[in-house]
Parts: sequence; C-alpha cells; structure tokens
Amino acid sequence: MRAIHLDFASSRKPSMLGLLMFTVALLALMMVWQRHTHINQALLTLDQSILELKERKGLKPAEPELQAKSSVDLLANIEEAKKLASFLMIPWGDVLSALETSALDDLALLAIEPDAKKRQLKITAEAKNKDIMFNYLEKLEVSSELANVYLLKHEIVEDVDQHPIRFVAVATWKDK
Repeated sequence: MRAIHLDFASSRKPSMLGLLMFTVALLALMMVWQRHTHINQALLTLDQSILELKERKGLKPAEPELQAKSSVDLLANIEEAKKLASFLMIPWGDVLSALETSALDDLALLAIEPDAKKRQLKITAEAKNKDIMFNYLEKLEVSSELANVYLLKHEIVEDVDQHPIRFVAVATWKDK
C-alpha cells in the first residue's frame, strides 16, 4: 500500500484571478452595506417626519403595547369567529331529526355535544334498562342522518329508585 501525503499548510500563492474575485466580492459587499445603511437612515428620517406631522395635527402616536394587545385580541376574536362558523355549519336539522325519530318512551335525552371538527355528536341519555339503551342505539344507527354510532360508556345510577342506565354514545353525521 502507498502512503498518502496530506499537506494542510499549502505554500502555494493565490492566483491573480482568485485575488481579483476576492476584491470584487469585497467591493460588492461594501456597496451593499452602504446601500443598506442609507435605506435605514432614510426610514428613520421618514419615521421622524411622520411623528412630527402627527404632533402638529394633535394626533397621539400609537403605543407599541396597545398595538400588540389589539393584535392578540384580534387573533382571539378571529379564532372565536372560526369556532362559531364551524358550529353553525353543523347540519342541525338532520341531527335533530335523527334524534327525534329515534326517541323512545322510556328514554330521556340529557345532553348533545357536537364536535364540528370531527363531525361527531356526543349523546348523553338515560334509559330504563339495557334493552331500551340498545334499541335506541340501533335506531340511531339505521337513521339516514347518522352513522358510526357506538356506545362510549354506561353506568347504572344507584341513587335513583328505578336504577336507570345513564350512557354516552357517539355518532357521526352524514353529509347530504
């Protein structure tokens, strides 16, 4: 095997072309820096002129803290509007129709919680017994408005005389 000679400290002198390119790049950098400084100075002058004009007209300059606060408030309002818009986009007519047509005599609907992002409806109800609970879930599943109905959790309410079953079901509404 041959030995490799590595020369980390070259004794070569730079070429004229290399020196010329370095000089041109250095001059370009100095010109860009000078232009940048000139533009920043012009901006500062304009800002000062605007402040002077506002003072002459009796206008108070906006405080940066208030601007930041108003931006945060604006973003919060936008998020709230998005949530409201998604809530209003829920097909309430179809959802309520499915719940009404699936209603049973020995069943009480306690709460409905829509989730517009997931297009799901969380239904909390109480049934007299487990058969009524399962009948209700089956009726929801066969409705044309809801799909993917499943039982999330259930419990027997011991502190009520008739010991009803309180359950939570989840369903996805269909787009028409």
